[in-house]
Amino acid sequence: MTPTIIPPTFQLYPAGAKAAETATMLWRRYFEATTAPARWWVDQVMRTQETLTSLAGVRQASSAPAPAALAAPAPEPVPVAEPEPVVEAEPEPEPAPAEPIAFAPDDLTRLVGIGPKLAMGLAERGVVSFAQIAAWTEDDLAVVDKALDLKGRAVRDAWVAQAKRFAASNEGATSH
Repeated sequence: MTPTIIPPTFQLYPAGAKAAETATMLWRRYFEATTAPARWWVDQVMRTQETLTSLAGVRQASSAPAPAALAAPAPEPVPVAEPEPVVEAEPEPEPAPAEPIAFAPDDLTRLVGIGPKLAMGLAERGVVSFAQIAAWTEDDLAVVDKALDLKGRAVRDAWVAQAKRFAASNEGATSH
């Protein structure tokens, strides 16, 4: 007969052999009931390990080197094209400032859309008379628009047409 292991709590109440067997049976049931989830997880892990081991064996067998006759030829290396060097565009030169003017500058703030700050910006670029603005081409308008960040204001407000009228009236006024 195998020795019976009695849980420590039952050893406190020695009541004879029958009580010891009953206590052992209750202890086993308790142990089996409380450890069943843990044993299930252990079984799952063991099955997974067995499956992985068997798959690893299949994989190792299938990855054995193929005979030279069945091996696919190695692909030829593809030459890598070197990127073309990036050539930066030269910045467009700003229009050269106009030659010093021997006459009094016009009041450019008379043009619709030109305030004191914008008149100062035009003067810094050498534009101080209605005649200069009246002589602007579309390219000149684009350069000034970009330089002063006008967002098309010069075209919208028709500065060239206004400047032509003021220039014509100034010539008539100065010729008398």
